Amino acid sequence: MANKNHELDKPIIEAAKMEFLKSGFQAASINTIAKRAGVTTGAIYTRYKGKDELFYSLIEELLQVLDSERKDNKEAYMKYCIDKNFDNFLSGIEKETARYIDVLFEYYDECKLLLCCSKGSSVESMFDEMMKNKISETQIFIKKNIDSDISKLKLDLVELLMNEQFNVYALIIEKGYSKDETVEYIKMLGEFIGAGWEKIFKDFIK
Repeated sequence: MANKNHELDKPIIEAAKMEFLKSGFQAASINTIAKRAGVTTGAIYTRYKGKDELFYSLIEELLQVLDSERKDNKEAYMKYCIDKNFDNFLSGIEKETARYIDVLFEYYDECKLLLCCSKGSSVESMFDEMMKNKISETQIFIKKNIDSDISKLKLDLVELLMNEQFNVYALIIEKGYSKDETVEYIKMLGEFIGAGWEKIFKDFIK
């Protein structure tokens, strides 16, 4: 079997990113990607099983970063269980949000691929699933560690607040906000979200 020419890897990746960002996963074509990269379709298929695997390869590093962030952010909830200081809890959420903004602009194209261009791919629902898992984990955590008698209404409010926190990232991309505009937007949204969390935890706030 002939060895792959690794000099072709970069142009293929760059061409694929351009095509997926322009056309979305469903409308993107391996033929178009090959033409953009100046290679044959065979050169692509020796590296990737198909369009879906090529698309996934473009966002794989982002997914690893998001998973790492998710694990790190559990510390904010654990800290609140220990000190019951609501200001520290909100501070933890603000730090988490600031970090996600950094990730968004560090991996802007990759985030756009995942959030806006993935329809029809194997990762189409991945962000929604990540969001649902995060919400479920948080609800279980609150019920187990903070308030075992928390009402269904308050748990639904947790879901509403966290949906707002997650959905804002796709909106930022769709609106084309700069990082400074995003920080300002998040600051205003944070006032609403903070009030919601305060409503949930009002009986436990120091």
